[in-house]
Amino acid sequence: MVSLKEKILLGIYEEFETWAQQEKTICKKGCTVCCTQNVTMAAVEGDLIHRHIRENDTMEWFAEKLQKKGNTQRPEMTTNGFAAACLQGEDVESGSYGNASTCPFLENDNCSIYSVRPFSCRCFVSEETCIPGMPAVIPESHLSASTAVMQIIEHLGQGEYWGNMLDVLLALSDLPENRKYNEFLPASLPDQGRTHLVKALPLPGFLLLEEEMETVDPLLQKIFAYKVGEKSIEDILNNR
Repeated sequence: MVSLKEKILLGIYEEFETWAQQEKTICKKGCTVCCTQNVTMAAVEGDLIHRHIRENDTMEWFAEKLQKKGNTQRPEMTTNGFAAACLQGEDVESGSYGNASTCPFLENDNCSIYSVRPFSCRCFVSEETCIPGMPAVIPESHLSASTAVMQIIEHLGQGEYWGNMLDVLLALSDLPENRKYNEFLPASLPDQGRTHLVKALPLPGFLLLEEEMETVDPLLQKIFAYKVGEKSIEDILNNR
């Protein structure tokens, strides 16, 4: 059964992907330089992935993938934590919370969980061919919009796990609904994942310059107006 949070998440994904079609990038199937373990996400995104695995009865395969996790570290702050510090005039750095090892879900140059991949994977684009060890060339408008959407997703999952994708997935693997993983995973791994995670924070405001709002605001309005049942995402997030 799809939870309300997952329905909201899917609506956010849908509106962003529609908006992003305006961007001219060279990304295509088989481009895998960006497919590393350096991916952060909220627990609600992990719930979506776990549900996909349960519905397809691929728990053993999934557990094997999770055990390929490389070294990770606990984030110093979340996206909304970073935004809050910036909005308060603090001098902070966002940092990096994963590693450049190949994502374990990459198989034959294709993402094996593509339909439920996290937003960090969905929003990654480049205007030039990516080269290992070199940063992608991302349009400023796309980067600003992606950051704003990441903030909304974190707000949706506030109070829950936030951090490296593989740590989040491990932490969620011993929930009652995921209990079948237990026979395939070393008992200590979920706890190890939890030690590297922090809690998602509410939205403090967007990190958008006035000139960026003209491009990004239409996307935000579409997301907030998206209906889940009889209510909009904005109403649900504001408990109206």
